[in-house]
Amino acid sequence: MGGIPWPAAGSILSGIGTLLLLWYLRRHRGKPGATWFLLALVAQALWCFSYGVSLFVFEPTLRWAFEVLTWIGIVWTGVPFLAFGLEYTGRGSLIRTPWFGALVLVPAITTVLVATNPLHEIVWSDFRIDPVFGAATVSYDPNAWAFFAIMIGTVFAAAGTLLLFDTVISYGPLYRTEALAVGLSTLPPGIALLTWLFGIGPVPQLNLSAILFLPHIALDAYAFVGGGMFTYSPSVRRRADQSAVEALESPLLAVDTDERIVDCNPAAESLFDLEAPDVLGASLERATGLTIDGGADTQVVTDTDRGERRELAVSTSTLRDGSDRVVGHTVLLQDITDQRRREQRLEILNRVLRHNLRNDLTAVRGYVGIAADHADDDLATMLESVHDDIDGVLETSEKARNFERAIESTEGSPSAFTARDAFDDIAADLEAETDGRIAIDVPDDLAVCVDRELFDLAFENLAENGLVHNDADEPRVTISFEHIESDRRVVFAVRDDGPGIPDHELAVLERGEETALEHGSGLGLWVASWCVTALGGELAFETAANGTTAIVRVPGVVEPSMTVGNEPSGAGQATDRLS
Repeated sequence: MGGIPWPAAGSILSGIGTLLLLWYLRRHRGKPGATWFLLALVAQALWCFSYGVSLFVFEPTLRWAFEVLTWIGIVWTGVPFLAFGLEYTGRGSLIRTPWFGALVLVPAITTVLVATNPLHEIVWSDFRIDPVFGAATVSYDPNAWAFFAIMIGTVFAAAGTLLLFDTVISYGPLYRTEALAVGLSTLPPGIALLTWLFGIGPVPQLNLSAILFLPHIALDAYAFVGGGMFTYSPSVRRRADQSAVEALESPLLAVDTDERIVDCNPAAESLFDLEAPDVLGASLERATGLTIDGGADTQVVTDTDRGERRELAVSTSTLRDGSDRVVGHTVLLQDITDQRRREQRLEILNRVLRHNLRNDLTAVRGYVGIAADHADDDLATMLESVHDDIDGVLETSEKARNFERAIESTEGSPSAFTARDAFDDIAADLEAETDGRIAIDVPDDLAVCVDRELFDLAFENLAENGLVHNDADEPRVTISFEHIESDRRVVFAVRDDGPGIPDHELAVLERGEETALEHGSGLGLWVASWCVTALGGELAFETAANGTTAIVRVPGVVEPSMTVGNEPSGAGQATDRLS
């Protein structure tokens, strides 16, 4: 470097590196924290360049002017770095508070005091040029405001660093390496600045902080250029976490180990008519009026609000710190009053329909049959029609009972069975009850492992629908194996030769609900749809002029001999049970 003092060369080199980083990161303006970080780099560049150039200046007045610029760069670096840490980690709302505005007063006042220091010497006194290593270093006695301003700036930078370290701890590997690099980058210049301020070392007049921005820049370049730190901002995840709790419709409270409320969401405030600032620190039981067992995962408690009784389902979850120590738990509440009342009403209606009404209709059916036997032809015809209607109601009731029984049986683990055996049993039962014929085109060795009762009930209702609602002289239904899909679901088809299911009934099934103007004619297809869904499968229909095809996809295929897409052994060899 010839006759250039090495402290000056190192400081100017840091300034050049800062400008290059500033130029590269300008494209990220507008991203969380980016603008504040750019402002910190501007102050950092002023710090490095002014100090580096000042080491060439031995004229006292001009040297004093460069010292003022260096101080301005020093005191204005901490505030934007703190703002960067706040906004980057999702705490940007704090920047727009009066408290943060008060923090900005410190560097602002210091700038004025430094520029006017010869008038009052509040910042330093006894300014003099004190060369070392061929550089125009200066010595002076820092006064109280100098210590205050630099220590406050150091606290700002340290706070921003701690925010980044919090990101390292809280948000996992996505932000870990880059945030750690930026946090560590503040240490070398910060330590050098404090060493100079307190006059520590053999050359106390030499301020090495500008030179030690070189490792600072290297770490920042790794984080922002190589790691793309502004590409993934933890502010998004932090805000998502906050929004998820705030937008949660169910009340949520967090309590410590002493059952004191430490946080609650707006839904909890609304449910218990609370204000978060007033309730924090209060006893959970006193604030909500509920006695909740924090050790129970789920429970139901009763609450009376303005004379109205409510039932609340309570779910608790343990909160642990980084040392896996229990620090409290969350309490999630859900108002299940309407659900409980609805369940109670359905239970009563179900009992009435299953027992009382069924028994009464069975008795009526018997009396109608007796009356038809003793009536004249016209009256007997009408009574037979009534008899058929009663049979239909009883049949619908029986379908509902069968489905309820099948659903209740799903609590155990399913056993494997061959689909052909199940279809043979279904065909035998239906052919004995109707005039139709059922053909089975399914391999003998095809096995599934699902709930047998739901499986039987689904295909029984599909096949029965194809036989009963059929205007052919000899109604015919075919149950066939189609193929095994890549996700190991087996596909069956139930085909009939009837007139096809009306479009409005298919629309009802696809929509999943009936309306006053659009509804199905019975319960069979609903039961089939519910059963297939309960099995984890899918049901679809294809209609044509010559009949309807129900496509059933069922998981749980276990047979080992078939491969996906292969023609099954025995396929195409349908068995007509009545031929």
